[in-house]
Amino acid sequence: MGEARKSNIEKISEAGLLRVQSLAQRIWPECFAGILPPDHIDAIVEEVYNLKTLSADIAERHHIYWIAQVDGEDAGYASAYREGERVWIKKLYLLDTCRGLGLGKRLIATALAAFPGAASVGLYVNDGNVSAIDFYRAQGFTIEALVPVRMGPFDLHDYVMARPVAN
Repeated sequence: MGEARKSNIEKISEAGLLRVQSLAQRIWPECFAGILPPDHIDAIVEEVYNLKTLSADIAERHHIYWIAQVDGEDAGYASAYREGERVWIKKLYLLDTCRGLGLGKRLIATALAAFPGAASVGLYVNDGNVSAIDFYRAQGFTIEALVPVRMGPFDLHDYVMARPVAN
């Protein structure tokens, strides 16, 4: 029987954004393999995860970022912000090897705890990312809309998924 893996989630400041960028460069190619062409993945990561954009998320768009670790190693990240009565989870990604450990659920709970009193939580998920859609459905999210989005230099389609917050 394997040993239990130790995990934790830590809020990071702008100084930790290089860790998010490094994780994105590893996670996006595995997460979007077969969904987006490799050149699209590279271009999106280059634009969306450059340090200037990530810093602006914090400084201008009031995002909070977290890093998830497993056995002392960075394993994933999330960011969220509040708009009106809704918490928006902007990013939530984990390495394939660290899925199924409850970290996705914990990252959602961490984001909600950072913005108390919200009525709902929402997110955007690529319409072709079946495993992510299934995960969010299992967490009580439902699809509200299919919307066009611009990711880096590409026009894609995302589902807006949301659920009420149990207060």
